[in-house]
Amino acid sequence: MDSKKVWQNIGGEEGMLENLMKEGNFSRIHSKHPLSKLRNTLRISIFLSAMITLLYIVFIFLIPVWQITLALIILTLYNLFIVYDSRKLYKKLPDGVLPENSLKEELSFHYGAFMQWWHLQQRTSIFIYPVAAAGGFIWGGMMGSGKTVEAFLYNPAMLIILGITLLVLVPLSYWFARILFQQMYGRHLKKLKQLIESMES
Repeated sequence: MDSKKVWQNIGGEEGMLENLMKEGNFSRIHSKHPLSKLRNTLRISIFLSAMITLLYIVFIFLIPVWQITLALIILTLYNLFIVYDSRKLYKKLPDGVLPENSLKEELSFHYGAFMQWWHLQQRTSIFIYPVAAAGGFIWGGMMGSGKTVEAFLYNPAMLIILGITLLVLVPLSYWFARILFQQMYGRHLKKLKQLIESMES
């Protein structure tokens, strides 16, 4: 059976991947094909990112501390970039394979696009995690001590604690983001890669 015809005839419905995966000798599959799962998960991620961005904007006007305001502005701009980039990726994902493209080429294109999208976030987040950690540390310290930023932060002991906090939280945040990505997208990308590899054999 021709894989491209299977895709086009079924039109992205639940039975499509099952037929294709049988040809690749895979024993178990989910009820929907990986692209559909990835598209739905990406849509949820865009919505959540937009909601978090709105919260940042609200806090910008509620917290009259310029250091924290600056951190929130940076986080807001970064989130807006992520939402924009994610929306571009979402719009590229079709409901089915375009007739002029082969099935393997189409799936490979979307797999590559997803990995590029994720690698870009990984690289840029390295510069964002320190901002988020420092802003949270300053705000928490002010609330806990009841002091101003100057009285709280311009203290050698607090600066040392801030440095330790950054050394701990930045790698931890990076690691947590990787785990979250694997939970949300990893298994679907793995199935998509397996499907592509089955067409090469």
